[in-house]
Amino acid sequence: MKSKSEQLADMQQRREKILEMIREDGTVTVKALTETFGLTEATLRSDLRMLQKQGFVQRYHGGATLMTGKQNTGAMLLERQTHLEEKEAIGRLAAQHIENGDTVIFDSGTTTTAITDAISHIRRLSVVTTAVNIALKLGGEPGINILLTGGTFKFPTLSTSGEKAASFFENVLAEKLFLATACISPRLGLSFPSETDIKVKLAMINSASTVYVVADSSKIDKVSMFALPCDWSNIHYLITDSGISAAQVSAFEALGVKVLVAPLPLKRAM
Repeated sequence: MKSKSEQLADMQQRREKILEMIREDGTVTVKALTETFGLTEATLRSDLRMLQKQGFVQRYHGGATLMTGKQNTGAMLLERQTHLEEKEAIGRLAAQHIENGDTVIFDSGTTTTAITDAISHIRRLSVVTTAVNIALKLGGEPGINILLTGGTFKFPTLSTSGEKAASFFENVLAEKLFLATACISPRLGLSFPSETDIKVKLAMINSASTVYVVADSSKIDKVSMFALPCDWSNIHYLITDSGISAAQVSAFEALGVKVLVAPLPLKRAM
């Protein structure tokens, strides 16, 4: 029998995971939560009530949605924009691996969006993406051809998802894929707080000759709820920032993944 403090810790951890799921998909149903956690609807409704009380979500009959979704969608803002300096550095380094005439797949997310901020040197490019914000950002650039997948719209990541998005990649052949992830671990691979994008990410990987995972160092050696069933032989590069340790670099490179480290800009003395 767990102690009261252990039960409270489990409850807090579960609520954090529920919030991660909602931040990933924008919404969640009580039914989906019962299937994921194996707990009663009453328990999970209580969790959602607490998250609403804390100002994170808005409950509706049968589930909950992200509180800031409407505002952020209207302003084309992505959720959880943290570690921006690291992501900008990763974006600059990743952009150096894009060449004129490439066909590139961009996953959705803040790090992949940072790459598109650094490709002003490119004059000819074909882009396939699930990210609505990236399509809008690059769509007006001369010489850049955009293919935006169909599917279900996810407002936290401003992206399309689901079976239709995955099937779009069946006949796509791209030189390079820049793939985002929630967590990455040498032992447990890539993982995500929600399983809705797993098929899409696998379809992207199967469509690309070279796969670059772009992830800031805060995501390394972390694990989320749903693993991407992908062999390390399908991942060619990890582009991250200088917060990665030498031991972590060695662990990835032992798996055959080349680690590229983006230097952070020097801080100016005050």
